[in-house]
Amino acid sequence: MSVSDTIDSLVVEVDTTIRQKTRRQKVRLYSAGLKAKIKQADFALQKLSEYDNRSDEIITSTGEDDFLITEQVHFYCDTFWTFLYSSLDVLAQIVNQVLRLNLKERAVTFKGVKSKLHSRQNASRIQKRFERCFSSKAFKNLDRYRNCSTHRRQIYMKEETKSEKGTAGYKSSTTGTVVTVVRTLCDNPLVLSPRTSQNRRIPKYMAETRDKILRHIELIVKETRPV
Repeated sequence: MSVSDTIDSLVVEVDTTIRQKTRRQKVRLYSAGLKAKIKQADFALQKLSEYDNRSDEIITSTGEDDFLITEQVHFYCDTFWTFLYSSLDVLAQIVNQVLRLNLKERAVTFKGVKSKLHSRQNASRIQKRFERCFSSKAFKNLDRYRNCSTHRRQIYMKEETKSEKGTAGYKSSTTGTVVTVVRTLCDNPLVLSPRTSQNRRIPKYMAETRDKILRHIELIVKETRPV
């Protein structure tokens, strides 16, 4: 079952078990919002894939007002981390309504709901799911990248452009000049002396993070039972 199907199943359950109309409406609203945030992150990831072998070193802008390829990559990189993290905050809105945690809408965050569950439903299945997501490397790195791009500066990215050309007349997979562009995220975006030793390639590493976070979201939704 996909994340979207899991969300839809919860909405159906809520519609049949929660009597308060306002709560049902809010769950439907936030469920649609969660699916939208995931799609927005996916769109940013798709755009980054399109820049895989494009660089300002080999492609010249057609107009003075055109954005450089590097600028566009930075934009979609920031967008990806922002929307992927936002999906967790919207998930928290769903959990707040379904479990009647009574947190005010504007105060609801993923971390806030995690704390609420720890004090109110410690050792419950859903509390453990929140804790596993929060403690995961995928979440910790998502938190760092989102914090940097939203509140600090552009995330450091190393870009390498490599040209490869083989001698004509031979049986070779390389015919003509082949250009490869490799972009790597820094290991820790919160430091001023960035390193790229962990080889976090764009967009591969981001796609891997997305899959891990969505798996946590799916498991949390499955444990979210109406009260």
